[in-house]
Amino acid sequence: MVDDIKIWASKRASGMGERAHTAALDFIDKVDSIPTVDETWGTFLSFVQRYGFVAGGLADIPGPGERIEDTTLCLSWPEAWRERYFTLNYVADDPAQLHMSRSIDPFTWSEVLDLPCYTRRQRQIVYEASEFALTFGLIVPILGLQTGPALVTIAGSNIELSRRDRAEIHMAAVYAHAHIRALSGTKLKTQTTKPLAPRERECLQWVAAGKSDWEISEILSISEKTANTHIERAKQKFGVVTRKQAVALALRSGQIKT
Repeated sequence: MVDDIKIWASKRASGMGERAHTAALDFIDKVDSIPTVDETWGTFLSFVQRYGFVAGGLADIPGPGERIEDTTLCLSWPEAWRERYFTLNYVADDPAQLHMSRSIDPFTWSEVLDLPCYTRRQRQIVYEASEFALTFGLIVPILGLQTGPALVTIAGSNIELSRRDRAEIHMAAVYAHAHIRALSGTKLKTQTTKPLAPRERECLQWVAAGKSDWEISEILSISEKTANTHIERAKQKFGVVTRKQAVALALRSGQIKT
């Protein structure tokens, strides 16, 4: 099945300019056998360095009575920026965190700052990061129906991302989050992994290869609406809100393969 995906994706690339997210899939292959949180996070940071990112973090969004220091699972920021951010409780006003209520897709700091809805104080938090050579950032929201909101944040300087770059980072971040959750023994273990029906597995396998509902319908000789229905049912079974999260959990549970 995987070989068929790669062959088909290669053929489509010549005619449509599309390819499977091979870099992210290679990352997933590598991470799947890593036994520790620290090594998983280090591998993810090495992965995003190819795009120019040098720092990052993975954290739950704090709930009532919680502190960001206590909900952060992984963090690789300059020490002085980390201390300032935590001491001044910047998370409460950070546009990068606030914008998660407006988007379930990855977004950049510059995209947030282009909007008129954030105050001068909120914008200042983003500007201050540049004191530590962090002028460009990408936020990947992780919105689990059962686990609560979390995010993966990465930052660097003078970065330009293509649509494909974003897709690869998105997939890798979601999978890194799932793997770290499983290793850390936190909220993800309360999330049941229900078995997928054969068509749901097939559709998610093609989603992992970067295919749209229409392309999946053509490959499997089903309607576009039916393809979408199978994918939505898979998301419901996993209790997630995005396709990439569903792909990550299907890969982790062995129901689809890279």
